[in-house]
Amino acid sequence: MRPSSRLSARAFWGLANWALPLAVVFLVSPRLLHLLGAERFGALMIALVTPIIACQLDFGVTSAALRRFSARLTSGRVDAGTTLFTLSAALLIIGIILGVTLWITAAPVSSVLGFTDTLGVAQGPALVKACAIWTVVSLGTLMPGVLARAAQALILTSILQTVATVVLWAGAWILLRGDYSLVSVVGLGIGLSIVTAGATLVAMRRLVEWRGPVEFSSRLLSEEARFSGGIFAAQAAGALVNQGDRMLVSALGSPAMAGLYALSANVANKSVAAVVAITSFVFPHAAALKSAGHHDRTIGLVHALDRSIAALMMPMLVPGLLLAGEFLRLWLGHFATPELVVAFRILVVAFGVLCFAVPVSNVLVAGGESVMPALFSWLTVVIAFGTMVIAVPRFGLLGAAWAMLLGYSTSLIFAAVARRRLGIPRAEGRWRLWSGLIIGAAIQVGLIEALRPMVTGWLSLLAVGATAWASSYLARALVLALTPEEAALLGRLSRPVSRKL
Repeated sequence: MRPSSRLSARAFWGLANWALPLAVVFLVSPRLLHLLGAERFGALMIALVTPIIACQLDFGVTSAALRRFSARLTSGRVDAGTTLFTLSAALLIIGIILGVTLWITAAPVSSVLGFTDTLGVAQGPALVKACAIWTVVSLGTLMPGVLARAAQALILTSILQTVATVVLWAGAWILLRGDYSLVSVVGLGIGLSIVTAGATLVAMRRLVEWRGPVEFSSRLLSEEARFSGGIFAAQAAGALVNQGDRMLVSALGSPAMAGLYALSANVANKSVAAVVAITSFVFPHAAALKSAGHHDRTIGLVHALDRSIAALMMPMLVPGLLLAGEFLRLWLGHFATPELVVAFRILVVAFGVLCFAVPVSNVLVAGGESVMPALFSWLTVVIAFGTMVIAVPRFGLLGAAWAMLLGYSTSLIFAAVARRRLGIPRAEGRWRLWSGLIIGAAIQVGLIEALRPMVTGWLSLLAVGATAWASSYLARALVLALTPEEAALLGRLSRPVSRKL
């Protein structure tokens, strides 16, 4: 298999890892919203981000481990006695510290987030304490997944995460319909974390050297201290701006407002989630290129990623914006207020802007640079949260959405600075690509406005959206503005057809 084909396969499985769980969440979340009401649903949405926040507060150990594993697996296996034990123990210690802190402060945290008012003086703190346990378990079971990611076992990761997501959301629906508490859903999540980690470790066991003494090596941690510190600073900022935003909305507004904001953000940010999934192979791949000294291939990788992200995101942006009202009304029913529709559109643009910084950020961090991403991440936090504190009490959902757009606008500056730091020259043919994308967007606008009266249900909405999406690619094909990757894909698809003819 050629290198380009291998990268395409990895991107495909990364995309599958994003799309399949999304379908489950898409189907179940509006049912949970109507079952629980906006207030309790908001509390559930905040609780469900516990493992994501925990994994982003790992003090950079995960990223350092990923770099180490990626380099090690190119020539051998990872030893269990020292490397895996040390890194797993470090994550468990961090998890215990975070979990105990959250447990002790359960009552005030519950009050600030509005859980106490929504769930009661007993259930509110109980939910926070359950999240504290989930924090410990999430970090303590993280290392098998890191090893699988370093090995680029994307098929395995896709299957396990899809199954876990299906079980979590379907189980939540069953439990809550049976009048179980929100704490029971967190308990289900804790069990799934343990089972998924165990299954991953069993699947990756051949990549581990199990022989050798068990020893905690502080040297492994100290060697990566500077890199890990920068990564932790960036991850902490990311946890605040990507998950802490709904907590701040809950504190400044209400759990109901936070729940509706979370629903909007959870759909709007799927553009970023798709990009992260597609480029999940980039970090270990770029780390391997860096260790081998292949700077020319790194340049080609960044250019290919930039083209692919632009070609993927732009045809989705116009339908996402113009059909937002019809989509939300079909999905959420009477919860889809005009305010929510406008907030959703703003968030679509905000996360779309962020997408263009993801690939180059992965390559930069894979090369050992973590300070600059951390600085820009905290700049985003300061701008987004500073604006939110002022805007949410006054403008509600719209204030939160505008705050996120303003904060994420810094990602364009970061992307430019990162390319300069990596020595990435401007790509040839970029003006032709962007001209084609603009032409395609203009055609999409006219097509959607003409077909909008036909949208009366899900099938017609999907038909109009798919037609608009395809029209962008057709327009770029007509003006010869396809990317090399798209042209190569069309060539591979056309060969079987030509042989049949």
